[in-house]
Amino acid sequence: MIDSSFDNNSNTVSTPHKESTWDEKYRERVDKLVFKKETQKGKLQILEEQEEQVEEQRRRLLAKALLEAALERPDEEEDGEVREEDQKSLSVGIIGAPNAGKSALTNFMVGTKVAAVSRKTNTTTHEVLGVMTDGDTQICFFDTPGLMVNNRGYPHKDMKTRVESAWSSVDLYDVLMVIFDVHRHLTRPDSRVVGLIKCMGAQANPKQKRVLCMNKIDLVEKKKDLLKVVEEFKDLPGYDRHFMISGLKGSGVKHLNQYLMEQAVKRPWDEDPLSMSEEVMKNISLEVVRERLLDHVHQEIPYGIDHRLMDWKELRDGSLRIEQHFVTPKLSQRKILVGKKGSKIGRIGIEANEELRSIFKREVHLILQVRNK
Repeated sequence: MIDSSFDNNSNTVSTPHKESTWDEKYRERVDKLVFKKETQKGKLQILEEQEEQVEEQRRRLLAKALLEAALERPDEEEDGEVREEDQKSLSVGIIGAPNAGKSALTNFMVGTKVAAVSRKTNTTTHEVLGVMTDGDTQICFFDTPGLMVNNRGYPHKDMKTRVESAWSSVDLYDVLMVIFDVHRHLTRPDSRVVGLIKCMGAQANPKQKRVLCMNKIDLVEKKKDLLKVVEEFKDLPGYDRHFMISGLKGSGVKHLNQYLMEQAVKRPWDEDPLSMSEEVMKNISLEVVRERLLDHVHQEIPYGIDHRLMDWKELRDGSLRIEQHFVTPKLSQRKILVGKKGSKIGRIGIEANEELRSIFKREVHLILQVRNK
C-alpha cells in the first residue's frame, strides 16, 4: 500500500544525550593549563561581582538613553506607531506576461514569500497582497496572474477565470508596474509581449502612474544588449519611468523602491505593519506548497490538481498545524504525485515545511494528503 500522505512529525530524528565521561579533576586541570581558565571559587566570586556591577551600569545607561529618547520625540506614541494623520500609503499592481518574474519581484520587495515562484508559467492564480512598511509609508503590492494579448492587441479568451481578475483591476492601483523578461525578449522575442507593453501604455489612466520594468537583467551576458531594449521602448507613450531590474537578485530594485516611496500619498495604512494576518499566512502556506508541487511534478498535471487548505490550527506551544489536500481527477495523476513509496509527496512536504518554518519563525506541522475526486 503506497502512502499518499506526508506528515513532518514522522520525519524527525532524535539524538540521544550522552553524559560526559571526563572526571571533574581532569576537566579542571585542562581548563587551567590549556585554556588558561582560573576555576578557584574566590576568583569566580570576584568575576561574578564584577559582572553584576557592569550589568547594573549597563541597565542605568539604557534607562537614561530611553528616557532621553522619549523626551526628544514627544509627538510619537508610546509604542512607536506612526500617527494615522502622518501615514502615507500606495497601492501597486504588478502586471505582465506569464513567467515575467512578477512573483519574484513581489517577494523580494515585501521581504517574504507571498506568491509562488517556479520555472513553470502561470503559477499565480489569484491576487496576493504583499505589504512593505518603511517609516511613515506603507506600500501594498498586488501580484496579478500572467496576462497575454493576441497579435491584434486584445486579451486572449482562454484561461478566462485566471486572468479576468487581473484585467478588471488594472485601473484600481495608484501605480501600475508593467514587467517583462528582457532576457527572453533578446533571445526569443514574442510579439504578444510587445503587444501587451504597447497596450498598457496606450490605455494609460491620467490618475495612475505606469512604469515599465525590464526584469531578469542578471541573465543578460552582454550589458550593451540592454541599451538596445531601452532604445526600443523609450519613446512608448503612457509610461512615466523605465527601470532595469532583477526581481530575483535585487539589482536595480533600490531605485524602483525609491520611486514608489516618492509616489505615496497621505492616506491611512490598510494593514498592521507589526503583524501578519492569518489570512495572509494561509495564502503563504498554500503558495509555498504549490511552488514545491510545480517544481517536482512536471507535464500539465499541477494545473489539473485541486489544492485545498483543509485545516489551520495554532497549538498551545505556539506551533502551527497545517493540513492541505491535493485532489486529482485521475488515479494515474494521483500515483505520479505520490511517487514511488510516497517519495514525491514526501519531498514536497519536507521542503515546504522547512520553508514555512523559516517564514513564520515558528514550528510548523505540515500534513499533505493526496486523494481522487
